Amino acid sequence: MNRLVLIIMFWILGFVGGILVYSILPFITNFFSTIIPNLFSKYFLEALLAGIIGSGLSTIAVLYWANKSSKEF
Repeated sequence: MNRLVLIIMFWILGFVGGILVYSILPFITNFFSTIIPNLFSKYFLEALLAGIIGSGLSTIAVLYWANKSSKEF
């Protein structure tokens, strides 16, 4: 597969994942705020959760792609 196509696919995956995470972020933040009150600021907690979910999505996508491409050869 062309590298440009792969880069665009990962970019689209990250973009869509970011939108999904942003839309469910208030629910996740409220959930963790009730469990761990006043340990982190709301901004830090939102950034931390978005970073963890975003990096998880990109890691899973790269692992899936690497596994799929290794079977082709």
